[in-house]
Amino acid sequence: MEGKFSNYRYVILLLLFPNLFQNFEAFAQKDSLGNPFFIGIKADYGFIIPHSESIRSISYSRPRGFAIDAGWLLLGQRAWDYCYCYPESGISFSFTDFNNPEILGRSYSLMYFIEPGFSLQRKIHFSYRAALGLTFLDTPYDPVKNPLNLFYSSKISFPLQVSFSANWKVNDNLSLKVSGHYSHISNGGIKEPNKGINYPTISLGAKYFVSSPPLPQREKKRTELYPPFLQLYGMVAATGKTVSHNEKQRYPITVAMLEIRKRFARMNSWSAGAEWVADYSLREINRRNGVDQDFNRAGILAGHHLLIGRFTFYQKLGIYIYSPTQPKDPVYQRYGLIYQFADHWFGGVDLKAHRHVADFLDVRIGYFITRHHGR
Repeated sequence: MEGKFSNYRYVILLLLFPNLFQNFEAFAQKDSLGNPFFIGIKADYGFIIPHSESIRSISYSRPRGFAIDAGWLLLGQRAWDYCYCYPESGISFSFTDFNNPEILGRSYSLMYFIEPGFSLQRKIHFSYRAALGLTFLDTPYDPVKNPLNLFYSSKISFPLQVSFSANWKVNDNLSLKVSGHYSHISNGGIKEPNKGINYPTISLGAKYFVSSPPLPQREKKRTELYPPFLQLYGMVAATGKTVSHNEKQRYPITVAMLEIRKRFARMNSWSAGAEWVADYSLREINRRNGVDQDFNRAGILAGHHLLIGRFTFYQKLGIYIYSPTQPKDPVYQRYGLIYQFADHWFGGVDLKAHRHVADFLDVRIGYFITRHHGR
């Protein structure tokens, strides 16, 4: 049963990943077929954040590696309307050596990225990037062969990365780039242990455009891309979770949530809501400890949503208001990606965490109770 839980989640993530890429390609190519193609390469160096005492002794290595990017500069009208900028969109392959081959090993990642840039016509301009995807890790936790690696226990995990870059245009085709990155790798609690690797890096790189058409000059039109009114929606989610490192048995977790959302800027919304979580792994832990406590929890949340086409990236901060079984922390975070596949319906994935440690990754579906479109 637990194998099916994991396989379903991997399939959904793999389906969601190319749809994210196709979404951006669709709005880019409808407006223009002249999006210039580029390739890039960079070298990275950084450190691991020792966010827990249990992994502090193996956190003093210095990750280093490289990445190869391939993508397009999106020059279409729809791309401009979303951010009043011309973003880059593409695929990045990266290799990271965690400089501890016996315990931490190496990672091989493939990520989709979107990178809005501003004042591209200037000699020096700035950009920021968000990226997500899949990674292969070659030295996972093993109770006999590698018991010290509490960072990750599955060979397949999910990297997230945010970056800020300064770009220096050497000529119309070639740019040099210095960037700061914050990367997180986790399997979302699918398998324990899963402390997750958090590591900032600095990179130096170069980017080459195969062609360099002039940037279109466009006005900032006051078009409404998303409804300005208050939206009410509900979500349900499900996943499974193990109790300890060496067990394969998964216990179901179900979530029900009700939220409101309102846009406050062109591509940004705030949200507030409440959720109820039934975590049967907590019930099993209580049973083993001889504790008779309710395994249900309730929380209230507030968050920020970044609206990009049919996709929404969000970050939320939650506080437990009902939790008879003591949580690791009184507050928690949620990070999610949802895709609206119909007028009222949407679905996606969500990662719940206590500070830097993932609790669980769930798959969810939701429904806009109020109308979604302003027209």
